[in-house]
Amino acid sequence: MSIASFAFDSPTRILYGSGMLTNLNDEIGGFSAKRVLIVTDKGIAQCGLLEKVEKILKAKSISYIVFDDVEPNPKDITVEKGAKIAEQENIDLIIGLGGGSSMDCAKGIGLLVTNGGKIADYWGIDTVAKPALPLITIPTTAGTGSEVTFWAVIDDTTKTPPVKESVGSRLICPSLAIVDPELTFGLPPALTASTGMDALTHAIEAYTSTLANPFSDALSLYSIKLIAENLRKAYANGQNKAARNHMMIGSLMAGVAFFNSDIAGVHCMAEAIGGLYDTPHGISCAIFLPYVMEYSLIGNMEKYAEIARAMGEDTSGLTTRDSALKAVEAVKKLMVDIDTPSPLEIGIKPHDIQQLSQISVKNVSAASNPRQLSVKDFETIFNNSMA
Repeated sequence: MSIASFAFDSPTRILYGSGMLTNLNDEIGGFSAKRVLIVTDKGIAQCGLLEKVEKILKAKSISYIVFDDVEPNPKDITVEKGAKIAEQENIDLIIGLGGGSSMDCAKGIGLLVTNGGKIADYWGIDTVAKPALPLITIPTTAGTGSEVTFWAVIDDTTKTPPVKESVGSRLICPSLAIVDPELTFGLPPALTASTGMDALTHAIEAYTSTLANPFSDALSLYSIKLIAENLRKAYANGQNKAARNHMMIGSLMAGVAFFNSDIAGVHCMAEAIGGLYDTPHGISCAIFLPYVMEYSLIGNMEKYAEIARAMGEDTSGLTTRDSALKAVEAVKKLMVDIDTPSPLEIGIKPHDIQQLSQISVKNVSAASNPRQLSVKDFETIFNNSMA
């Protein structure tokens, strides 16, 4: 098979390891920051993770304020509120602490402080003129990959219903990601499951995307293997250090992979229902993953067969097609074991399917799916998932 030309980069410096959070003060010193804004959500504050960061900052008398208004699906008005506070407080460094919502909101805030205007002015790719404020990301889940990507996904509330929009620019990439698996030890089972399936979706879509390359493929396949081997363990026992460690590495690798490849049909659907129903992103990805895989596998059966093997399925003696179908089976078995809800359980209404499909097909990542998807195709997949 010939290899097409490609570009690969990871502009975010990564510090990984148990206890790595303790390096935060030394790293902040490298930015010469005088005033720090911590962007997070109230759940992070309530579970004690914010306090851990605050103690570290206080130990070196680093001046900071907290913005903890981030929602599960961050809104444009929240980003703009945070940016006003950052400007008023003369913030020169941002810390995004939490899951993808907090980190995406932090990217948006940093962008507006240096570029001005409203976040809607920057929807799309490479629409940003000036570098955002320096950003340190500290993920507290093993799932989103936002700590190492140039994407910020934000709800546009000027539309009815709200629509998820994206800003994509290397000028908003985090400067540093401090990835400490110990921060995930207290993650509840349901959140472990949804964020873990989000990471698995990133890895599978990055691997099967039409924009994949040999470097992203290597990261994706190893990520799939790590997640398949460890998500059940982390779900069953959140204090399993080895499982938490492997899940964090798997999520991180998947983030770097899709940053250099793309996501695809699953995310198109997930972002559509996230906008319409405000459904948490990880759950949105989880419920559609096997159905998009099943519908799309004819686009690259060889890669889906490799996914099956990475997930521990025995494909000996099987045709390529049957091996590819094993990947779908493996994902469905995993979903059963970690109690993934169905589309009906999260309230998807059949009469919304046409509208959801129209939103899905407009997503920029729809073109990266291994099988090209029309509105009718998305309708079929939505209906298959609810059968």
